[in-house]
Amino acid sequence: MNFWLKLIGSAKKPITAPPHNGNFNEEYVGFRKARMPAIRKGDHLFLYAPGGSRSIFALAEAMDDPEHDNDYNPNVEGSCRWKLRVCYRINLPVASGILIDEVSSRHRNLAHSVRQQSHIKLSPEEYKLADSKLRERETRK
Repeated sequence: MNFWLKLIGSAKKPITAPPHNGNFNEEYVGFRKARMPAIRKGDHLFLYAPGGSRSIFALAEAMDDPEHDNDYNPNVEGSCRWKLRVCYRINLPVASGILIDEVSSRHRNLAHSVRQQSHIKLSPEEYKLADSKLRERETRK
């Protein structure tokens, strides 16, 4: 099992207050790149909202391997080539998440690393820190 940080939305189009009581409850997360993502069934994804909140707000598990999205349209902004079905383990309102800076390790600044990619693999140190902080935030809500 691997652990990933996955961007949801963008700095230009941030997700701030999705429907469903402020929680992001999409059954699938999308990937725009031509190549299939390396994420596989059973991997865990920390969902990150760049832009306004800059927060990690959910922990999800990949329920399948990525699949081609039949609704992909290269002429539509935000359309994704790949989709991945997820199940939420922790799902906070975006504004209640943890700041990405709280999870950066001594070896890497996650906010800088994730700017170039839609998802990045987390080190064990980063995963453990994100997991403990997100669980702590969940118990306080």
